[in-house]
Amino acid sequence: MMKKTGIFLAALLPVLSFSQDYQTRIAKTTCECFTKAKAENPDAEALEIKLGLCIIQGAQPYAAELKKDYNLDILQDQSSETGKLVADWLLKECPDTFIELFKLGENDKNKDNPNSKLLISGTVKKIEKNGFVVFHLAGDNKTLTKLYWIFPIESNKDLPEEYSALLHKKVKVSYYPGEIFDTGINDYRKVNIISVLKTD
Repeated sequence: MMKKTGIFLAALLPVLSFSQDYQTRIAKTTCECFTKAKAENPDAEALEIKLGLCIIQGAQPYAAELKKDYNLDILQDQSSETGKLVADWLLKECPDTFIELFKLGENDKNKDNPNSKLLISGTVKKIEKNGFVVFHLAGDNKTLTKLYWIFPIESNKDLPEEYSALLHKKVKVSYYPGEIFDTGINDYRKVNIISVLKTD
């Protein structure tokens, strides 16, 4: 009896592993597909289209699991909902690729709207460190603006070494509106993304 039970468990383990790992498999397949697509054609518009195809290609073998666990029918919805779900897995599995995809989308938005960059000067009242570094800046009107450090910033400081010392200091910031995927609410959230930060 014990022998039969052992054989049954041995046969069941790959199934359990498959069940638990399909999100990782989807993320890996999507990342590999996108990396290959970028090498073949780095054009931003073509890559944006290819990304959607890569996500669907990675998710299709697990359509039943997605339907069961997330009530998501990828045959019916092959756009926003699938993308939002997979984005969280991409961030965990291949963060560099995720950031690149995010930056690609933001660059396209800024290209369409050349006036999207904004300027603000004021005093850093708080520096938040929660996944991303967030500067709370009080402008001339004393209103606090939250500014997110997501991509490399043009600066007259060595920010990775010196950003903590900016607390209570006056700075000038160029930023633009964008979106990040927030796992806390399982959706995209609008934020202000810093592109330039300089001290007086």
